[in-house]
Amino acid sequence: MRYIGSKEKVIPFIENVIFDTVGNIKGAIVADLFSGTVAVAKHFKRLGAKLITNDYMAFSYAFQIAFIRNNYIPCFSELSKNLKVTCYKDILTYLTNLHDHKGFFYKEYCLEGSRNSFFQRNYFSDFNARKIDSIRVILNEWYKNDLINQDEFYILLSSLIEAVTKVSNISGTYGAFLKFDERRKYKELELMPIEIINSDHEHICHCKDILELITCVAGDILYLDPPYNQRQYPPYYHILETLTLYDNPKIYGKTGRRPYKDKLSPFCVKNKTSEALDYLIRKAKFKHIFLSYNTEGILTKEEVFRILTDIGYVELFEQDYRRYKSNNNGTDRGNLKELIFYVRK
Repeated sequence: MRYIGSKEKVIPFIENVIFDTVGNIKGAIVADLFSGTVAVAKHFKRLGAKLITNDYMAFSYAFQIAFIRNNYIPCFSELSKNLKVTCYKDILTYLTNLHDHKGFFYKEYCLEGSRNSFFQRNYFSDFNARKIDSIRVILNEWYKNDLINQDEFYILLSSLIEAVTKVSNISGTYGAFLKFDERRKYKELELMPIEIINSDHEHICHCKDILELITCVAGDILYLDPPYNQRQYPPYYHILETLTLYDNPKIYGKTGRRPYKDKLSPFCVKNKTSEALDYLIRKAKFKHIFLSYNTEGILTKEEVFRILTDIGYVELFEQDYRRYKSNNNGTDRGNLKELIFYVRK
C-alpha cells in the first residue's frame, strides 16, 4: 500500500548498513517500534530475527499480528466446522461475496449512502462500501462467538485492509477523496491471501505510544523510523483506522475524519522533536540503534547528529533519495538524501 515515508524502496540500503556495522541478524532480538505497514519488520523476519514491533496506529497493529506474529496460516478449525469450508482461500471467497449490509462505511463514505447528509463523501463505490460493512460485521460476529481467534481475525482483517486500499478513490492517502472518479473506485473489492513468512521465533507486537513502551522492551538491535515532518499520520489514514476498529466514531468535516487529538506525535512537532528523540535514544535498552531520517526532516542532519553523539558512538550513512511530487508532475530528486544514523551505546 502507498504510505507516507514508506521504507519499502530503501530496504536494501537499511540491510546493508546493518550488515556492515553489526553483521548477520539471524537469531538477534530486533525491535521495529515505528512499524507502519511492517515492510521493514517483514524483511527482518525473513533474515531470521526475533522481532518486537510497535506502532500507535490500529491498522498497523493488525498488520503486525497478521504478518509478524503469525508464522503460518492457521487452520480456522472452528470456522471451518460451521461454514463447511475447507481452507483459508475459501473463507476469503465467502467474505468477498458478501455485499448486503448498509453500515457505517456505506452511510458515511460513499455518495449513495451519504447523499442526504451535510457532507457527501466519495471514498468508495456504493457496492464496495456495502461489501466493506458486510465483511466487518461478520468478522466481529465470528470473533465475538469464538469462531475465529485473534490471530485468525487479524489475518482476515489484514486481507480486507489491503483490498480496501486497492479500491479507494484517493490520490495516495485518506486525507481527502478525489473530486472525480478514478477507475480503481469501480474495481470490485476482492480479498486475497496474505503472505505469511515462516519463522521459528516467537514475535511480540504492540500498539502503544513509543515513549511509554521504550523502557519496557530490550534487545540487540533497535530500528527507528519516526515521522520526520509535520504531517501527523492519523488524519491521513483515518479510514484504515475506522476500518480496523469499526467503532462508529463521531467523524467530522468534509473528509469524515475521526478524532485524533490523543494520537498526536511529538516527532511531528518542531519544538518537541528534539526532546522526544533524545529521550527515546537515552532510554533505549539496546546496544545497537539505527535511526532512519531524511534531509527534508524537521531536524537537520547536524541537529540529529548532535543529539546522538551525546549518547554514544555515531556513524552516518547516506543514500540519494527519489521522491514523487504530484504538484511537479513527476519525480524530483533535488538534493534529498535518505539517512541512517548508527548509534552504539
